[in-house]
Amino acid sequence: MKHLDDIPVWLFALLTVVAFDVTALVGLVCTRRLGHAFGLYARLDNNTVGWIFSAILVMYAIAIGLIAIATWGNASTASAAASQEASHIVTLYRTLSGYPEPLRSDFTGSVRKYTQSVIQTAWPAQQRGEVNEKGTEILLKVGLRILEFEPATGGQSIVHAEALSAFNTLVELRRRRIEATSYAVPATLWVVVLIGAALSIFASYLFNVESLLAQSLLTMLLASMIALLVFFIATTDHPYRGVNAIKPRAYEIVLRNLTDIP
Repeated sequence: MKHLDDIPVWLFALLTVVAFDVTALVGLVCTRRLGHAFGLYARLDNNTVGWIFSAILVMYAIAIGLIAIATWGNASTASAAASQEASHIVTLYRTLSGYPEPLRSDFTGSVRKYTQSVIQTAWPAQQRGEVNEKGTEILLKVGLRILEFEPATGGQSIVHAEALSAFNTLVELRRRRIEATSYAVPATLWVVVLIGAALSIFASYLFNVESLLAQSLLTMLLASMIALLVFFIATTDHPYRGVNAIKPRAYEIVLRNLTDIP
């Protein structure tokens, strides 16, 4: 069976909508049969059901809307963290280029190596929800070499101070990117989303509509809208995973450009 993360976005959206619609229609048919068999619809008033249905739907809409906004915010934060780290790699590279040889070549080579490790090692690990420590080892060695350097001139002192600042900023941006790997909707919120969806759809069954076709169409519209919101939350839940995940394009561009920087 194909893993969920490997399913194309359009197919995942279609399957989500179909699953919700089919489940909703099966539930509608069963509820109508039981309702008519036990005389439930004869005791229900559509106006009263409408008030209760509206209250349930409003509360659910607010809840799922806030969750959708939160997941989109997490995805945007993760994307920004990766973009900022990639751009700051260039800043650090330029600053380290101000050191005398052989430190200059050593430092710039390490920065290239770090960028390659992000693309080739760290990113595949992130897509599996893991953290690879290879990049940490490279940065640790660079940081130790920077601290060991003793400036001999005023110009070197300025470059050294800028290098320390740029290095510390890059370490912080790397931490933010790694932290974004763990971004996900908690299981308790998924329970709220799914149970809320079931309650909202079930509430629509209680309307006494003479035509099964008309009620089926209305139920499908409601179920499809809820399914699309659930699909959106699911695809943005893990920013670095799935076919819709953030790609390391920013790092690839940086790596190509580093060779052009003198």
